[in-house]
Amino acid sequence: MNMQIKKICFSKVSQCILYSLLITPFAHGAYEAKSYAVTTWDASCSGSTRSAWDNMADAWYDEITNTGFSLFGWCLSGHCSDAFTRDGQYVNGNIINSKFADSSLVSWGNDTRHLDEGDAVMLALHGFESGNDYGGRVRVNESGGGNCDIMRSEMELGDSDLEFLHLSSCQSMDDNQWSTWWSAFGRAHQVDGFHGLMWIGSSLVNDYKDFADDAFSSTIAESWLDNMYIPDISGSDDQCPVAYAVGANSTDTWNRIGTERYDNVHSDPSSIGYWGVIYIRGCDPAAESVIASDFSS
Repeated sequence: MNMQIKKICFSKVSQCILYSLLITPFAHGAYEAKSYAVTTWDASCSGSTRSAWDNMADAWYDEITNTGFSLFGWCLSGHCSDAFTRDGQYVNGNIINSKFADSSLVSWGNDTRHLDEGDAVMLALHGFESGNDYGGRVRVNESGGGNCDIMRSEMELGDSDLEFLHLSSCQSMDDNQWSTWWSAFGRAHQVDGFHGLMWIGSSLVNDYKDFADDAFSSTIAESWLDNMYIPDISGSDDQCPVAYAVGANSTDTWNRIGTERYDNVHSDPSSIGYWGVIYIRGCDPAAESVIASDFSS
């Protein structure tokens, strides 16, 4: 696949220069994976049925937790001791927005034992944009302060465990959101999503499996772009993946987005001073302009 990867790094107030720096990897711990997917919005929230969506999320979940087997210290299949443990695979049922929202931002938030409990999480929801705020459509309109949508502005990612959030969701990383996505990071390292519309179907299931597999040998960010970028997916529109990370400064940010793998997880950022993003130059999706061509909408 012929593609050009574009890299941008910004502080909260000004642009910075990126460069690569090798670091010493941290030892792998007992990391946990979780997956949430809605395919049928037939409860109290509305949305179009997408029957293959859980298969896509499940393919990622099954691969990141695939221990395989080893012989005489050699890992012959799967990811052996580097595999993440299975911490929950949720499809339809009672998927409500409080499970993804933080109580420090909204009184009804309850992400500590749900979204924020996993170290790597796949979230598959219908996505939309409200101003510069990403929103995802949940399945059940819970009583109290919650409703049918989880907004980025209601999230604080990683103040418990979460390091990596993958959003299989339309408009989850539109370029006009980049300047504010960092505000949803607690101690999270990276969020991966899409500029414009993304696509759902049985033919895409292996892309999610391959993403999880490749992210043990290549960086999570590059694996996301490599497996999720599909030119002319609808005949004319592209599918445009984006990888977004934060760090204390430009060096820290680029180290994270440029070197973190599932088997090479860095310590949490000491602070958030910069954000960095990589994407496919010239990618032109449905529902949005060419990526990085118009940061205002």
